[in-house]
Amino acid sequence: MNQDQTIDDLLAKFLADEADTHESNTIGAWITASRDNQKIFDHSKIIWDGVKNQQKVDVDAGWTKLNISKKTAIELVDNQIISPIYKLPWLNNFLKIAAVLVVLCGLWFTATKQFSKPQSDFLTFNSGHQSIGKILPDGTKILLSKNSKITLPNSFEGDTREINLTGEAFFDVHHDAAHPFIIHTQGTDVRVLGTSFKVSAYSAQVQVVVKTGKVQFSKNKSIVFLTKGQKGEVLAKGNTIMKSEGEEVQALLKEKLNSFVFNKIPLSEVAQTLSQRFGKPIKFRQANIENCKLTATFENENLKNIIEVIAETFNLKVENQEGKIILSGQGCD
Repeated sequence: MNQDQTIDDLLAKFLADEADTHESNTIGAWITASRDNQKIFDHSKIIWDGVKNQQKVDVDAGWTKLNISKKTAIELVDNQIISPIYKLPWLNNFLKIAAVLVVLCGLWFTATKQFSKPQSDFLTFNSGHQSIGKILPDGTKILLSKNSKITLPNSFEGDTREINLTGEAFFDVHHDAAHPFIIHTQGTDVRVLGTSFKVSAYSAQVQVVVKTGKVQFSKNKSIVFLTKGQKGEVLAKGNTIMKSEGEEVQALLKEKLNSFVFNKIPLSEVAQTLSQRFGKPIKFRQANIENCKLTATFENENLKNIIEVIAETFNLKVENQEGKIILSGQGCD
């Protein structure tokens, strides 16, 4: 980013899907720099979506409609953005409406944010040994995979809709531009307005696959924006999110929560996926078995049947020892 290019300019390009990779990364770093920056981004997207729904997006004209100053202060030191302070001079009519809302609602919001919800005000759903479907109070639909859990308030209040996830779930989030939907899982955050995607987080290795819309996926200072057909993944001991797309992601998008689609996937990864889904460890007696690549689709099959197919395919022997499944055989080079 050059010194003549402000965050306002980059936000306009990003919201219009015209930013390149470097510019998108710059926006991501700026958003994670402070909560104020995150709020500015959320508010800007709300207004931008309103502009976009009225007419074809034009970056300069659209940003003018947002009435955001091009004179926003920004300091550059060694190519890093240093805590800029922003003000959004909203449209006069919007300010008048906002002033009335503040008078009527300000005290109520202030009071509710000073207190944490007691534990009794939260709901917990455990899927156990079978997938379950839930519709949340805001209309969001969730398919919760086996051995998974979500925790959420009885009702969503305040500026955001936030839940906690352990395990795996497919989300079809009800669109509400004023109240972003946030999933907290394994030290990561997934933030959306309205879209459909799958989150896998049985362990500290977290994977997000987007079916429709756009998702903000973050861990600590690492942040990526994912759109349809893209996957974001952070490894168990890592803080950097890797972004990918292609045949593997397309296969994941076709995969239902009670089904599996493997396309030339090493058995090491297959075993990890099955272990997480069914809650039973799968080990290999010979290391080179992990190199065998499986191409198969399983619809509504139990773990026993899946293991039998894998064993038959690669001529492996199956043993059950102390709650573990152990595969042995010649393996693959």
